[in-house]
Amino acid sequence: MAKAAKKAKLDKNGLTALGLDKLIELALDEAALNPSFKKRLNAALAGIGGGAGIAKLVDTRLTTLEKATSRIRWQKERAFGNDLESISASIIKEFGAVDPGMALERLIRFVLGYDGIAERANDSSGRIAGIYAQACEAASDLAQRASAEQQAHIASLITPALSGMDYHGFRTLLAVRIAAGLSPEVLKAWDAALAPVMKIPASATLLPAVVPVRRAIVDALGDLDAYVAIEEALPDALRDPVVVADRLHEAGRFADALAWIRRPRKSRVGFVRRSELINGAPKPLPDRDRLEAAILEGMKDRPAAQALRWKIFGQALDVEILREYIAKAGDFEEFEALDRAFAFVEDYREPHAALRFYLAWPRLDLAARYVIRRWGVWEGEFYEFLLPAAEAFEADYPAAATALYRALLERIVGRGLLEFYGTGADYLVRLAALAARPGGNDGLMPHEDYVADLKRRHARRYGFWDKVATAPSKAPGHKGLSGNR
Repeated sequence: MAKAAKKAKLDKNGLTALGLDKLIELALDEAALNPSFKKRLNAALAGIGGGAGIAKLVDTRLTTLEKATSRIRWQKERAFGNDLESISASIIKEFGAVDPGMALERLIRFVLGYDGIAERANDSSGRIAGIYAQACEAASDLAQRASAEQQAHIASLITPALSGMDYHGFRTLLAVRIAAGLSPEVLKAWDAALAPVMKIPASATLLPAVVPVRRAIVDALGDLDAYVAIEEALPDALRDPVVVADRLHEAGRFADALAWIRRPRKSRVGFVRRSELINGAPKPLPDRDRLEAAILEGMKDRPAAQALRWKIFGQALDVEILREYIAKAGDFEEFEALDRAFAFVEDYREPHAALRFYLAWPRLDLAARYVIRRWGVWEGEFYEFLLPAAEAFEADYPAAATALYRALLERIVGRGLLEFYGTGADYLVRLAALAARPGGNDGLMPHEDYVADLKRRHARRYGFWDKVATAPSKAPGHKGLSGNR
């Protein structure tokens, strides 16, 4: 049998195999059908003659884009996006290959025009915003490849755009990415030029664009003291003391970190910019109390660190902070600490939180005992974790499983949730099976009495009782929770 020919792939090797003449034919055909592709080809051809030729072509397209004011109707938005993509690619790939510094100048001009584009196009899909985000990401490489003279000039081009608010975020993103590619000398000069721009009134509630850009510059320089100085210069409401404390802690400057973590942080208005939606929302702040405990640990003040960890644990039964607390306990103290923690959980004000803790630790034996001891408090509204808990209890703790299945059933029948009557009937079948096992009702109302009481209280839930009458004698199986007991 003849061996099938290997299928060529759409990659460099596959296209090379087509041959130059065929590629030329395909490119010309596509250019005749696709205006954006034709413009991209013209940019590449202009680049053969050097930077001046492609600069003229790109400048013409940017000028046309900047002068346009008409609204982009949804029917034309896709073609408009294709054109923007073509402009961006021409700058980054074609112009960038010839003269990265001149290309970056045009890329800055392109990105700074986003506000006008946002007013003209709805961009509900986010595609246009994505094109601008990708353009910003390419800026770092162009900046890095630009000459020293070009780098010095580049910073001055974008500085005027950083004096006010950047509601879409692309000016800021562009400047931050450019900062990552500039030389230390240029960065220092740029930061010195930006410092006078950072005049923020004490009543301000939103960060101007210059602040994150200056942060990025001093980050690129590795200058932690300059970063702290920038934060000190901000109004109280705009400071991020937790972030500063985290950086100082990472640098081993524990005393300074402790001073910052204990500064009050005023609440302020915040919003997610379009650039952040495209590139990912801002990173969450470090946990303040956890960070303070780590700082105290770094200062060799373990008693204070442990006291804070216990406080955090007591507020919400945080499993991970208790693990940290136990790990930092002295020799032979961990057993006493764990007993103390379990005793605290037993008397915790919110039983559902206590049960979550036991399941997460995990200690199914203590969880099962707790469920029986507090059998009347379980609310079926918490089904997202009560159901997995009931399933986990079935094998070894049937009475605890019974208590939780009854709570889940009470929610369905008590609230008349018609669409879940079939599930409720399955629970009742499961309850009957649990009752038939040794210890299935220990500490609880006998199954027959429970069913009689359920009928008395909800006799008119005819749809439910019809489901019960037709339910199979054995409920479908469920997976249990995994974990050590």
